[in-house]
Amino acid sequence: MDDSGRGGPPTVTGLSPTEGVPGTQVTIRGENLGTDQNDVVMLFICGVDCLATMKWKSPSKIIARLGQAGRGPGDVRIVTKSGGRGVSHVKFRVFITQIGPLEESAVWVDETRTVPGREVIRSVAQIQDVRDALGLVPSQKRIDQSMLSRDFPDNSGNLRMENFSPQWYLLENHADATIEELRTAIKNMELAKQNDVKRSEEMHKANLYSLINCVDTLANLHQALENGKNADHFSALSNIKKLITVSKTQAESVFADVLKRKDDADATRNALGVIVQYITILNDYTRAKSLYQDTDVPIFKELLNEIDKKMDVFKEEMKRKLIDTPVSYEEQSKLIKYLKILDPESDPTWDCITSYYVWLEKSLWDMQAEFLEKAKIEMQSQQTTILGKTNELQNFVSTLVGLLLGKLPSFWKLANTYHNSTHSPDAIQRLEDINQMLTNIINVSSWLILNALVPKALPDLVAKQYGDQFAKWPAISADIGRLNLNQSLKTTRSLISSLLEHQFTLAHTQPLVELCMTVRLKLVSDFVDNGVERVALLAHKINWKQDILDRAQQTKTTLPDFYENEICECINRTKEALSTTGYPGETCLFSRERFRETIIDLFVHLITSIKICFDRLFTRQRPQQLEAQDGKKSKNEITTKKLLIAVGDVEFIIAKSLNNIGKKMQESCVRYVDQIQEKSRGKLSAFRTKMINDCISMMSSAFDPLIASATYEYLPDEDDISDYAKEMILCCVLQQAELELYSPQLAVECLQQTVTNALDRLLEHFSKLNSNTSPLIVTQIVIDLTGLEEALSTFTTFTIRAQINAYRASLVGRFDNLRLQKCLKNMRTTMRMALQSLEQHSEGIEDDSLNTSNI
Repeated sequence: MDDSGRGGPPTVTGLSPTEGVPGTQVTIRGENLGTDQNDVVMLFICGVDCLATMKWKSPSKIIARLGQAGRGPGDVRIVTKSGGRGVSHVKFRVFITQIGPLEESAVWVDETRTVPGREVIRSVAQIQDVRDALGLVPSQKRIDQSMLSRDFPDNSGNLRMENFSPQWYLLENHADATIEELRTAIKNMELAKQNDVKRSEEMHKANLYSLINCVDTLANLHQALENGKNADHFSALSNIKKLITVSKTQAESVFADVLKRKDDADATRNALGVIVQYITILNDYTRAKSLYQDTDVPIFKELLNEIDKKMDVFKEEMKRKLIDTPVSYEEQSKLIKYLKILDPESDPTWDCITSYYVWLEKSLWDMQAEFLEKAKIEMQSQQTTILGKTNELQNFVSTLVGLLLGKLPSFWKLANTYHNSTHSPDAIQRLEDINQMLTNIINVSSWLILNALVPKALPDLVAKQYGDQFAKWPAISADIGRLNLNQSLKTTRSLISSLLEHQFTLAHTQPLVELCMTVRLKLVSDFVDNGVERVALLAHKINWKQDILDRAQQTKTTLPDFYENEICECINRTKEALSTTGYPGETCLFSRERFRETIIDLFVHLITSIKICFDRLFTRQRPQQLEAQDGKKSKNEITTKKLLIAVGDVEFIIAKSLNNIGKKMQESCVRYVDQIQEKSRGKLSAFRTKMINDCISMMSSAFDPLIASATYEYLPDEDDISDYAKEMILCCVLQQAELELYSPQLAVECLQQTVTNALDRLLEHFSKLNSNTSPLIVTQIVIDLTGLEEALSTFTTFTIRAQINAYRASLVGRFDNLRLQKCLKNMRTTMRMALQSLEQHSEGIEDDSLNTSNI
């Protein structure tokens, strides 16, 4: 992190109060006192750790409670992640008051100080040593805490923590220490250890006589208890622990009860100050009304009329406060009660419910307009939103959920109160109206959130009903969109959980449940799309370097490892959306049939995304301008070598990676894993077959120019096969070598199909030759065809052999058989090494178990 973004080290400039007893609440003021609660990592007041009681208010204000510090002045030491170690310009003075055991006190009292002779002498260092546990002065140069947290995720630099890491501590406090200083630190620790051992020995030596007496006394006491002697003296020992425990519990309950009563009394006193005024006014008005309503005295009539006018104004003021202002449920109950006293025939509860409903619905739409305007301003100012920060769209969702959490329970309480108290003839209809109001509020809320997060999922009827009331939010990046969905899912789940705790019915929360399901599905879809794109980008990481893995001669590059890591990471991101622990009774996404097939297809698409990677890899081309300048072909042009390497990677993914991915899916709440694996395996196998067919097609095309050259315009000078036949044999040898090098498990399969295609095309070529050719040419054709059949016999199928025999039979009597045998013998001698290379797979043809290409 760049230090320029910090405000500097924390500085303490003021304390309130500046002195007090242990337990005093201290307000610390200053500058750069942290960015939030978690930013403050250390707070000592007078040498006592106060971090546990600290409450962060702002960068300039912190509140903490002083622990059991010793007498005298002391410093305030604070350390933050953002600013490092701070400084203090003021001191806090601790004093100890002598409080008797019968005096009231709001803080804990050390009763040992109230009894003479039980004073405990405590030596508290008033001046804190600046040296640490190593005996060195900590460095002023600090390393960022976030970097240390990333490098040591499971450790801490705090000496008091169980997961203390010496590396963290050295990097944090002594990053610039020299080797000599570290050696000095080792000597300091060894010396401190020796001093501790020495002090322990000296203490035991000095108190040896007392220790022996204590041991003897305990032994005598134990023997006396076992022998049963002096049982009367020890009869009370069995009840001491029980009595002490009971006393402790009663003392704590009394202390807690006193504090609770004091807090309740303060709150009640403040509330009664307002309530008594209303009650006094209402009682006086009721008494005056009952006394003077039938009076004939003019002055009393005039006075009563004036009071009625004042009370009408007072009543209207309470109505306005009840209807126009969204006050708390307790305040609403009081206002309803007062209005009912003033006008028993009125129905202030119903008026409050209807006005509350109108206000709440209006607040939802106004909130959307407010945050939409903020979002537009943010877009116009071209402020880029950093991943991990909130934006206006997410602020809108969070604020809306916060409004519902604060207001819906009050609305529901009002509805229940009205249901229990009303006796009007149209009570049933009004209860139905209240339920409809509540449903409308939750529906509108869910639609507003859905429009903000997944606008395409908004129902057409709803969009048509509200027209242009739904906002058209500015477009955001895919990363921010996923962040918003993830955060909104958490807030929506918390809203549903809170409503269920307040006894809302399932019918009321159903719109939010549907919203949650939609957001979860969208989140899974977005994570899968991101995972597919990340797998497709692996095309830039392949280096075409292979390793042979096992006896089956299976091959792979590093691409399957990258692929498996990306897939597993993507599946792990979907775990939160697929889990059912967000709120009680949450439904699994796979339980709905219309969601199930979609999610299964999404995961199949994710697993088979390696096809997109290879497609991009084989279709990327260099710009034509560069090819025209240097005359070189595209570096990423598809070749048989790359196809064979890709086939090996796909076979490894099918055989190995799919099993590991299946285990990860089961750990991440994914269901129907077997079905997903089966579909994925089928698609990957089909892709593998396609690449093999493409490879065979490219290998077969290498024979086309050789076959086209078999015109027999010029015959060989010696008794030998033609040059094109020799080149076909050598071409097979080269293809065999390439297969053995890059994909040995496919050598037999590919060569069989390649040889079959080549011989089939050669026979087709021979059939097009002139039937009136001379016996010499016919003899050479038979020699070439028979030589190819013998040389490639390892890879020729029964069908192609039958075709060759049929063609040769049609030429019987037209060729020289002695010359044929002589030429074949000569071929076996001159091309012995090539023929031996092609014959090495003869045993593999008979035993299909050695062919590992069929996965």
